[in-house]
Amino acid sequence: MYKAAPRKIGIFLTGFILLVWAAIVSPSLCLAGMHELSDGEMAAIYGHGFSTFTLNGDIVNINFNGVTLSTWTTIDSMKMGYYLKGTTAWDNDWTTVSLGTSGNDLVAKGLYIEAGFSNITDPAARQLEYIRIGTTSLTGTVSANFNSFSGTLDNGITNNSRTNLGTATITAAANTGFYLSLVRSGSLMGYSFHWDSATKTP
Repeated sequence: MYKAAPRKIGIFLTGFILLVWAAIVSPSLCLAGMHELSDGEMAAIYGHGFSTFTLNGDIVNINFNGVTLSTWTTIDSMKMGYYLKGTTAWDNDWTTVSLGTSGNDLVAKGLYIEAGFSNITDPAARQLEYIRIGTTSLTGTVSANFNSFSGTLDNGITNNSRTNLGTATITAAANTGFYLSLVRSGSLMGYSFHWDSATKTP
């Protein structure tokens, strides 16, 4: 839940939604017919798409190969996850947000969506436990007044939960991973942001 500044609209999640829409909806709009290929024709055909889908145990991954997002976006207020967790408050409450700067975009390369399930093979008991939207390579800065911040800046070594970081700039180490996570239960329940390696100033 956030209110984007009128002059800058285009947060990463918008890019992911558009990519998923293009992958799922667009094929249904194409005019195409079925044509049976011989074994020889089939053997001679190979291809590589812009996305891959994998299932490994209870974890589903959708990877968008070769996709790069680059943005300088400002947001007046961004809030995520208001519910009771000890106290009723926001997991993340950021104001005066800047993703990237006027001189240096925030750049994400190698985008993915990961979903973790329990009992994935049992339709009656299957449960979505978490979902992550991220990148394998993030470069740039995120600046804001972090009234409440949940997540990590060091690949999970130090976990923040609704921590007031004040006005600060988070700088990702060049070409390191990042993801936004929504977890259903447990100590990491809720919305959180995770950098593999980043520094906070001041």
